[in-house]
Parts: sequence; structure tokens; C-alpha cells
Amino acid sequence: MGRSGAGKTSMRSLIFSNYTANDTRRLGATIDVEHSTVQFMGELNLNIWDCGGQHKYLDNYLGEEKENIFGNVEVLIYVFDLETNNREGEYTLYDECLQGLETFSPDAKVYCLIHKIDKVPDDQREPTVESYRRALAKRSDRFQPGVYGTSIWDHTLYRAWSQIVYTLVPNMAIIKKHLYNFCRLTDATEVVLFERSTFLVVCCSSFGGDDEDAINEKYMSVSQVIKMYRNMCRQNQSAFRSVQVRNKHYTMFIEPFTKSTYILVITVDPEIEPAVTKANIEAARNHFIKLAD
Repeated sequence: MGRSGAGKTSMRSLIFSNYTANDTRRLGATIDVEHSTVQFMGELNLNIWDCGGQHKYLDNYLGEEKENIFGNVEVLIYVFDLETNNREGEYTLYDECLQGLETFSPDAKVYCLIHKIDKVPDDQREPTVESYRRALAKRSDRFQPGVYGTSIWDHTLYRAWSQIVYTLVPNMAIIKKHLYNFCRLTDATEVVLFERSTFLVVCCSSFGGDDEDAINEKYMSVSQVIKMYRNMCRQNQSAFRSVQVRNKHYTMFIEPFTKSTYILVITVDPEIEPAVTKANIEAARNHFIKLAD
């Protein structure tokens, strides 16, 4: 949800339809509501409603179609346009959307994306997002939204969407526990699970390395780079399969794992042969198929 031109369709196309940032320039305005269903992590179907932001549609969403739009919602993603000249008007629309949720989906989660953050100088980005975060906390009552600065031109969009889908995977705690055990038993330094089609980070684990937040931040950039590289492979009619990097500091593998995931494994012990790590990945595959698919 958000006003026309905020970038809602562009980010959806980038994450779920393999568009590049440049490709989104040919997208037109969304007419009314565009429905799409995306399969994520095996059996999880995400029903995404991309709501056009023109005034005539917004009036309809908040009027006679209110129950249809806001009923049975699991997650509301509100996109704030940093190029707007009417920030108070944005807040008013956001308030009205929350009123709809309060009535028809009171248990929904809310995320606010402060979009086009690339338009803001680097040293002003976090203060800008924080000012929105404070304002939204005051007017969001029970919903306590997650607030992220995003841009289609860098990894920030992947970071935000990874956090959003993380809350939707029902057995995430179990997956994380088993990923940590895999990390520990194989003497890996870091292990990251990516969703196969979107390459969003599903979860990660570290054994003796960085903390989880630092790993997440690092691998959001990997998400973006790998997806761009995979798109280039498709354009050249080549198939992306896997990545292996080995130098004096570490060995890294990105391998297909289950039907719906890729796995990234990093080891820093030079005595661990790559063949051993690949054998460990293969040995763990069937176990994780039961969890992730």
C-alpha cells in the first residue's frame, strides 16, 4: 500500500519477478489491485496484493472495498515515498490503512518501507529513517511497525524483504536450530540459507564468527549480487549452478540445497578440504528437505 509512484510495483518486480532495477523503468502505473501468488520455501504461498495508489483507487479501498482489502491480512507493507511533497498526507493515508487493519485484521504485522533512500545523502539516511520511525511509532498504537530505508539500487530492499518473509515461515525456529547444528558439526564459520527463486536470506548461523545481525547485513549484498549474476546468465542463455571461491583467508561455497533453497557455507580452516565441505552439504540435504520444503 502507498501512493502512486512510491515504487511498490518496482520492488515487487525486482524481488519476485527477476527484474533488474533498470527494467523497472518500463513499468506503468498499477490499475486498481494486481494479485499475484508466489511460492516461497516449498509449500508457503504468498498472496500479494499490489494496490494502485491513485486517488480514485485509494478512496475505494478505504470506502466500500475496505473489508475486502483489509480482511484476512497477514502483513501490510506500507511504502512511503521520500520524494513526496506531502509527508503529512502520507501519514494520514497510513493512519486510515491502520484503521482498516484494526477492524478487519487486528493481528496483522506492519512494515513501513521508507523508499528511494538513495535520493538522500549517505550521512543523512539513518537520521531520515529514524525520524520516520519515531513518527510512526507514535501513531501506530498496537501494530509496532518494522521500519526500513529501501532502494531498488542497493541491498537495502533485500534486507527489508528478508526480514518480512522471515516472519512468515512457520517453522523458522526449527530451521535455525538445525542450521546452527550443521555449522557446528562441519566446523564452518558461517552458514546462510537463501530462498531459491528470490535469493532472499531465510536465516543464517555463525560458529565463532560475527553475530547474526552482522552476517545478515553482509549477505543481503550477496543476495543482490547473486541475483544480478543469475539474471545475466539467463540473458546469455546459461544456467546458474553454484559458486566456489578459495583463497588464503577462507573457502566459500554457494550450492543448490533443497528444492526451495540454496546454501552458503564458509570455512576458514585451511585443513578442511573443499571436497569434505561439499560432502557435508550433500549429507545434510535430505534432512533439510524435510524442514524447508
